[in-house]
Amino acid sequence: MIQIYKKEIRVLGAILALKLLILLLLPLTGDEAYFIKWADNLSMGYYDHPPMVGWVIYLMSFVADSHLFFRLFAVVTTFVTAFVIYKIALLYGVEEKKALLSSFIFLASPTDLLLMLMTNDVALLFFSSLGTLFLLYSLEKKEWLRYALLAGIFLGAAFLSKYFAVFLMLSLLLFSIAFYRIKAIKTVLVVSAIVSLFIAQNLYFNYNSCWNNILFNFFARTNGSIYNIGSVLGYFGLILYILTPWGAYYLFKTEFEKTTLFKLLLSILGIVFFIFLIVSLKNHIGLHWLLIFVPYLFLLFSYLKSEKQLKLFRFNAYFTFAHAVIVIVALALPTSLLKEHKKYSDIVMYTQPEALCSELEKFNDERIFTNSYSAAALLSHYCQRDVTALFNNSKYGRFDDKLFDVRDIAGSDITLFHKREINEKELKESCSSYKIDSFELESATFYSTKCIDFDYEAYKKSHLDYQHKQFYNIPSWLPKGECYFKDRYYR
Repeated sequence: MIQIYKKEIRVLGAILALKLLILLLLPLTGDEAYFIKWADNLSMGYYDHPPMVGWVIYLMSFVADSHLFFRLFAVVTTFVTAFVIYKIALLYGVEEKKALLSSFIFLASPTDLLLMLMTNDVALLFFSSLGTLFLLYSLEKKEWLRYALLAGIFLGAAFLSKYFAVFLMLSLLLFSIAFYRIKAIKTVLVVSAIVSLFIAQNLYFNYNSCWNNILFNFFARTNGSIYNIGSVLGYFGLILYILTPWGAYYLFKTEFEKTTLFKLLLSILGIVFFIFLIVSLKNHIGLHWLLIFVPYLFLLFSYLKSEKQLKLFRFNAYFTFAHAVIVIVALALPTSLLKEHKKYSDIVMYTQPEALCSELEKFNDERIFTNSYSAAALLSHYCQRDVTALFNNSKYGRFDDKLFDVRDIAGSDITLFHKREINEKELKESCSSYKIDSFELESATFYSTKCIDFDYEAYKKSHLDYQHKQFYNIPSWLPKGECYFKDRYYR
């Protein structure tokens, strides 16, 4: 069958080559550096999300400790996703030709190209796709127990990647009971038992770590959200972007047979699209929110006629090539062309991190501080030294809260590094005196401050008290376990 599509495979090979080129040209991003910091400080869990992406990077680091190597996991995940699309289509009676073309359409899509930019969600897509496939195999094939065990392990790993996995598992549970009835019971029991072990692990971590994941994902992250029609329109626009306008048009003109596959896709996509529609009333829905459901969106294309699938493949390929060219040209441009950009210092930091490390070497401090978690993670990785976030009240990236005890620098002289001008009000509150200096790199100005006699009590009032209230305010209905933040500063 593959021999028939030599031309399409060559197109996919060209897209893969462009993807690898982007992988090589793209500087290490702040999120990638943050997750590498997770791996460098292996733990049962982390502040923002369950731990799976940190665990994956940690295991990969035994082969090569390079962000370029870590990105290969995203490349592998694209092929795993395409394989799952193909196999699920075949499982439910789709012609092999149409099943193969559905997976090709995904591999030729912009979504496939952008996967490498979503590190945490790549792990979620990898494990959830395989978990879904094994669950469906368990329901359909004689070797049900083996596939049920695998489904439980992979869906459990998906849960430890991100809580979005719960929406998928709920959809799969309802589908299994509704359409397989008694036959599904043994599979559901086995899968549920295994997944519950992964859930128990996460609950144990949260109980002993200030309920980090719960407070971040259900409280801090949504705090201050208000109704916004723009986010609702953006949500529908995002779905249209994933499907592409021509793909959506073809689906609109298609008559769907009420097969088991259609019922599966209706169960998964219908439930999650409704939930996300409600969420979009107050929150922006990004591509990474929908990434876990991408295989089932592209399975809709298995209902198209083969000639329409081939047309869609070509349109997607053109669209993706345009994306790739724009990204590659942007990455290849000299950074000096962006001197007037308001975030030019960020651009220089991400493209010239080694040069910044050389500047930081001029300070003899064992530890350097910055007010950005992404800058702290990036410079920690490249400089091979402790760079810690301080004077930071962001709800994101608070892993340093656990790694560093602010009391350790009480009365000390510390060095602060910043990408932009420093807020002197904060310095006056927390330093007996201070001296601000600056240096230029590639025409971008960076700032450093020597804070003399750091005042811990003043910092506690101006920052720790706020963080305690906003990010570590554990609801009374949650059982009280250990909390490193409260134990250090408030007990």
